[in-house]
This record gives sequence, C-alpha cells and structure tokens, in this order.
Amino acid sequence: MIYRNADRCLSAETLRSTLPMRRAVPMTAVASMACIALGWMAGSVLGDDTVSRFSHDDWTTVLSEHVDERGMVSYTELKKEPQLLERYVNALSETGPMSDPQRFPSSADRLAYYLNAYNANTFVGVLDGGGEQKSVWGSLWSGYSFFVGSKYVIDGKKMSLKHLEDKLIREQFEDPRIHAALVCASISCPRLPQQAFTGEALEAQLDAAITEFATSPMHVRADTASRTVHLSKIYDWYKDDFLAHERGMGTKSPTVIGYINRYRPADQQIPEDYRIEIMPYDKGLNRQ
Repeated sequence: MIYRNADRCLSAETLRSTLPMRRAVPMTAVASMACIALGWMAGSVLGDDTVSRFSHDDWTTVLSEHVDERGMVSYTELKKEPQLLERYVNALSETGPMSDPQRFPSSADRLAYYLNAYNANTFVGVLDGGGEQKSVWGSLWSGYSFFVGSKYVIDGKKMSLKHLEDKLIREQFEDPRIHAALVCASISCPRLPQQAFTGEALEAQLDAAITEFATSPMHVRADTASRTVHLSKIYDWYKDDFLAHERGMGTKSPTVIGYINRYRPADQQIPEDYRIEIMPYDKGLNRQ
C-alpha cells in the first residue's frame, strides 16, 4: 500500500515485530528508512504538488497587446517588440508534455499546450515572412511552404504546423472543437482569442470557441427561403472529424449540420435536410 500521508510511517515497535532479525540493525534507523521509502513512492505515484504547470502567461500578454476584439493581429507592432513572443516559443521548444510530463498533469493541460504552440508558431511564421505579406498561403494558394515546409521546434522536436495539427492534436485528442481554436493567420479562420488556452479553463474556452464558430454568420449562415446553409470551408476540410464525433455520440446518420446544431440555440436550429454550400475562404492575412 502506498501511503498518501507522509506522516503514516511504521513505528520501530511494529518493525521489530514484523522484520526478520538476521542482523542487528537499530529499529529507529529501519523506521526512518521506511518513512523515506514510503515518501519517495508516494511522490512517484501521486505526483509532486510542488511542480508548477507550464505557464502560458507570456502568450496571453502577446495576445492581449497585439490582437483586437475581431481577432485581427498587429504584426507590424509585434515585429518591433517580439521579445515576449520569442521567450514564449523558446519555452515551447524546450519543454512540453513528452519531455516534462509532470508539468502537464491532465489531458486538458496537454491540449492547451499544443493549441497555443500552433497559434504562437503561426505568429513566428508570419513575422519570419516580414509581417506585411498579403497571405501566408503563397502564390499558388496551397499553403504548402508555410504549413508543411516551415519547421518549428516544439517540445524538443522539429516539426511543421501540419504535423502538429494532424498528429499531435487531431489524432491524439479527437475533439472537433479544436477547429475553432486553431488560427491559421487568415481572415476566414476562427477568431483569435485575446488570451491563451489553459488546462484549467480549456473546456469552457473550447465550448465558447465552437459556439461562436457555429453561430457567427461569417462561418454559418442559413437561408430559409432557399433552404440552404452556407458553411465555412473548415466544415468541409474537416468533415470527417465532425462526423466521427457525431457517430461517437450515438448518432446513426450523422451530418455536419447535426454537429453544428449542438452549439446553436434552440430557436436557431438548422434543418438537416438543408442544401449545403461552402463559402469562399478568404486567405488574406489576419492583420489589423
């Protein structure tokens, strides 16, 4: 049995009655060693409460100072004073859930880290391109160079933004709400929040993000006259993620509209037989 309380150590009398006496060892010394061992095992199994969670405070400061209420970014001003962003991405490069798991005790802590890492390194990519470019998607509008070709060090490993999104976020967590939290530096992306994601607040933050993404006319617009719903391209790109979630919830005939309706008020539900049209995706840079 591993004792949660360090004070619950075996007495010398108890040890004297239970341990074989093959060598003359002072019972007080044995009791002390038992206490040390129990304390070490308890710390190993239960975790050290003195280990602090990874801090996203620098990222919150960057967001609060350089992102407006619309989610647009002042890249020009950030480029003049990039120190906090640089310090934050340096911390991301050195520490993470794989290299230092004690600082990420919950699944929410790990997901918050990866979401922030994606958005922060997207800022880095924009600034590396000058901060005044029209778009990060390139001349062919494929985005390959930015999202696949460019590499960033996260938790000690070099990777692309696409790898981070697909392998570390989508595959590990299987939560479609992340598509309302990842911001790819484009006008048609979800609105970038003015504070970092944190493990403690992540559930509420993701619910707020997907609710906005499901109700904002910029991303979902229903036309009752034509019985058509106009959806963001994100609902098309990641259709399989939304449908997989619906199937996981027990829906026999899942639809993207059904997923969206989960986050819309009762009086704004969209009939699932509406025709779907995908909106054009504005890939212009999300700059102020």
